[in-house]
Amino acid sequence: MKNPALRLYCLMSFLLISFAGRADDTALLRRYEDSLRILAPKVFHSKTDELRKKANEHYLSMLQDALKLDNSFAYPFDSLSDIGRLKAPDGSFRIYQWNIPQSDGTQQYYGFIQRINPVTKKTDLFKLTDKSAEIKNPESQSLDYKKWFGCLYYKIIRNKSGKNIYYTLLGWDGHSSLTWKKIIDVLWFDKDGSPKFGEALFMMGKLPKKRIVFEFRAEMIMALKYDEARGMIIFDNLAPEAAEGVGIYESYVMDGSYNAFFFHKGKWQYAPEVDALNPKRPIDKLYQDPKADPEKKTTNILPPGKKNK
Repeated sequence: MKNPALRLYCLMSFLLISFAGRADDTALLRRYEDSLRILAPKVFHSKTDELRKKANEHYLSMLQDALKLDNSFAYPFDSLSDIGRLKAPDGSFRIYQWNIPQSDGTQQYYGFIQRINPVTKKTDLFKLTDKSAEIKNPESQSLDYKKWFGCLYYKIIRNKSGKNIYYTLLGWDGHSSLTWKKIIDVLWFDKDGSPKFGEALFMMGKLPKKRIVFEFRAEMIMALKYDEARGMIIFDNLAPEAAEGVGIYESYVMDGSYNAFFFHKGKWQYAPEVDALNPKRPIDKLYQDPKADPEKKTTNILPPGKKNK
């Protein structure tokens, strides 16, 4: 195009159309968000399984349509307080997920993975299908988004092993009225950009495990957290309350000790009986025990040239 004025006009027209498209998407996303927020009480608080299921089908369809819009990856959906929205540390994907309690005490999980395709730069969307009730020996199974070990993730840890990028996921599963579960899983993407779950990264026991599943008495609060400063996943040690309770998971409780996994040479290495407390800092020496003998208390004045942090 040789005419500079015409070229400038075309460029401006393209930019205006692009801006208008994004603006329209944002307005449409707001409408979707409002509709989802209004529908949410029926999904999560209807009195019967059937009513919750029917409302959830509408919710799934509506959220799927919203997440297919070009501008949706950056849209926060802040008012959807009933669902989890988790973003990868490198910003490459988001996970949307929620659970619906069933009348028999179990939970059913739903969700989507939304990812920016590194090749096409477009947004890919994958609907997660919970098949956990059908999965036997989950610690040895390779899974995908169509056969997902459903739970609610609350932490994503990015790891690199060789040329491969893995995302370690920490999650909770309200398995039944008798037992709950905490889960450490691994998410990765194959060469086609499809999400996969499970990888033999956990060096615990004779053979590496593809995920770790802890099962314990329902309503107990088992710690499973990532200590970023030490690069460790730290968790409560579980044990039956009595020797005859081995393998009966509704009798498993925390025994006061902690174990961990630390990432080394591309694997999560198991470390038993770790100190779960945070590493000591220089400022900790200034702590004054209010019950200590006043004559034995030390001063809280730092040496010259030092500042409290």
